[in-house]
Amino acid sequence: MSVSSIESRASQGRTTHAEEKTISDKLARKRVLDRKAQQAARSRAKWNMENLQHQVAQLNNALISETSRLKALLDESKDETERIRVENRALKMQLENSKFDCSNPFLGDMGFATPNILLPVPVPYEAESPRQAVDMVAPRSISVSSPSLNLYECVPWSTGPTCVSDRILQSYVATARMRVHATSDIFLKEQPDMSALLAQARSTESPGVSNVVSDILLAYQEINTLPKKAACLYVMYKLLNWLIFRTKSTYDQMPAWLRPVPLQLQMEHPAWIDRIPWPNARIYLINNPSITFDDFASCYSSDFHVSWPYEHSHVFISLPSNGTSTSHSHPATSPSVEANTNTNPFSTPPDMEPEVVLKNWFPPHDRPQSGEPITSGGVVLNPVFEQHLRQLKNWSVSDVFRRRFPDLGVIIESDSRLDSGN
Repeated sequence: MSVSSIESRASQGRTTHAEEKTISDKLARKRVLDRKAQQAARSRAKWNMENLQHQVAQLNNALISETSRLKALLDESKDETERIRVENRALKMQLENSKFDCSNPFLGDMGFATPNILLPVPVPYEAESPRQAVDMVAPRSISVSSPSLNLYECVPWSTGPTCVSDRILQSYVATARMRVHATSDIFLKEQPDMSALLAQARSTESPGVSNVVSDILLAYQEINTLPKKAACLYVMYKLLNWLIFRTKSTYDQMPAWLRPVPLQLQMEHPAWIDRIPWPNARIYLINNPSITFDDFASCYSSDFHVSWPYEHSHVFISLPSNGTSTSHSHPATSPSVEANTNTNPFSTPPDMEPEVVLKNWFPPHDRPQSGEPITSGGVVLNPVFEQHLRQLKNWSVSDVFRRRFPDLGVIIESDSRLDSGN
């Protein structure tokens, strides 16, 4: 082999080795670049993910903040709407009183007073209560523009309706007051129409005070005995009769314990409190507005009693259609009514459904009827029962009520002991 051949092969070997080294370097650089590219891609992906997570967190916080703001705004709007509704109802009642009750200058019902002459108020009852319960809130002074305001013209200072019965009765009284001012041909009988409690005998042609009150009473299944229904109808009738006419005679016809005490004239309170028999219990309820109608009525309706010792049917006396009065449902020991053993045909059927009358309380102007229809027959309240229920000592509450409202139980017992009848 020649020298040239050897040199040629050596040269080719060096060239091949150089090329292999170059390729190896290129592959190494490519791997480095690939690693850097992959690392950069992972870094960008990580940054994008973190950025997106941050944006999501910000959006969630913004959504929560905006939702809270809108919810607070909605709650505030609801409260404001309810407040406006209450004020609107109160203003409507004030407008009706100012428009149709010109004979009564008592400004307490309108929510303001003029600093002239302090209102003279009756004090029909003065009784101590447990832990000074009736003196917890000091009433504000009420004054009127007229120094000669009569006591029977001063009505309780009631708020707008707080329950269905308040809405019905307050609306009825306002309508009746308008009718009294508009015409002189409407009047209410001195005694309620007891046939309104009886399905067979009640009149539906002229739904007056008795029918309106009885519809409310019949809606309360807890008032489940005839003496309790008749007693409530009598008391509510006398109260509404006075609130509508506001005369001395209607004021005097109420039992003394039903007439408003000073705090009822001086402090705004729900109207249902005015229908509670015990004076100091009314004071306690006014001073404790946390006791709502639902709380009180759920226990009171089933747990008050009038302690009638005779047959339940004896609370009524039936009047035959020939105009003569026949007493055939009364206690045999009654000194004022002749005894009779006939069965009273006017017992309340157990399946009688209440029927609330919300309109057409008064007959048309051209109909010769009064607010209470007078018929030739029907039933009237037994005078013995009337005398019985007008004595507050005969009204009581059960132990269930006393456990639910212990302070009221003591107050009621105290009022009953102090009652001397009337």
